[in-house]
Amino acid sequence: MTSSDEALMQGITALTPRLLTAMEAFEQVQRNMHPTRLDQLADFIRPFDAELRASFEPFEKLTFPEHIEKFGQQIKAAATYSLRASDGILNAGGDTMAAMKAMRAQCRAQEMLYPVASVLTPISQYFLELPKRDDKTLLASFLEERPGQRVGILNAANERDARGGFSLYVPEYLDTSKPASLVIALHGGTGHGSDFLWAWLREARSRGFLLMAPTSQDDTWSLMGDDNDLPVLLHTIEFIAENFAVDREHILLTGMSDGGTYTLLAGLREQSPFTHLAPFSGVLHPEISMNGNIRFAQGRNIYLVHGTHDWMFPIETAYMAQHELEAAGANLTFRPIEGLSHTYARTENDSLLKWFNPALSLEG
Repeated sequence: MTSSDEALMQGITALTPRLLTAMEAFEQVQRNMHPTRLDQLADFIRPFDAELRASFEPFEKLTFPEHIEKFGQQIKAAATYSLRASDGILNAGGDTMAAMKAMRAQCRAQEMLYPVASVLTPISQYFLELPKRDDKTLLASFLEERPGQRVGILNAANERDARGGFSLYVPEYLDTSKPASLVIALHGGTGHGSDFLWAWLREARSRGFLLMAPTSQDDTWSLMGDDNDLPVLLHTIEFIAENFAVDREHILLTGMSDGGTYTLLAGLREQSPFTHLAPFSGVLHPEISMNGNIRFAQGRNIYLVHGTHDWMFPIETAYMAQHELEAAGANLTFRPIEGLSHTYARTENDSLLKWFNPALSLEG
């Protein structure tokens, strides 16, 4: 091994654990995001940012040989976005919008890092749920070559400057000839499917289900006026089913904020392909009662999640939704999360998946 190779290995060895630790820490920032907590969150993330920055500065100066240059650039990009995410919190100065941009930078960090998961085991472990990170059989399955198979992250007209496309994650080891559960995850207002994909990829990769993250036609979902999103969603489901085996008994529509509101608006229809609905931090749209579609809640499996400290849609709106849905005869599971703000409660994904399809339980 040349001195140059040794420097590269030392740089990767120094940077990788600090990068992954910083990204894990940022997930705690996301979980506790609230306009009144920005200073506390900055204090929390500061030491992780400092550790990553210290190891990134020498790494950034390294020159990678041509055969691994792309690999090196991916790690550099991931670290750059991770630092940008923490910087957005450290310098938010009470600006909630700046903090929200930091959330998007964290998504980009994951996007840049994922291609390296097949090369470095610690990175592959990061993209698994904790109980699966030491599963050697599962880790080995990601290294198997599958020529000609469409697996991994697939994008259909879903670049960040585009609307109306979708991202699809097909676990690399999945036998696509056998029916698999499908989770459709809807982003919040002004969001994008390529970002919201990361709120669910770790679970899909650990448990083996199809994950689709569409992007709304406009800045948010069709909550007013003509519904331009539902026809596209329905068409996309059929497109996926033509190319992969979909378990029609297990199609979950879920979403955050406007995505949660639209989950109920789109899901409570007479002929709905969605077998389960899981709105997070949304509201029960008035139109559902006004047009009589609340009747389609009867017998419907619904998992309602809302934070007690939600500053956009107060918890009282969730109690109102609970009352209306139960009165309509829904099979409702209501999860008010103590202390949760208007942010995605990813810690609920485990319980939600067990409810959606017990076969997806990590204990199964």
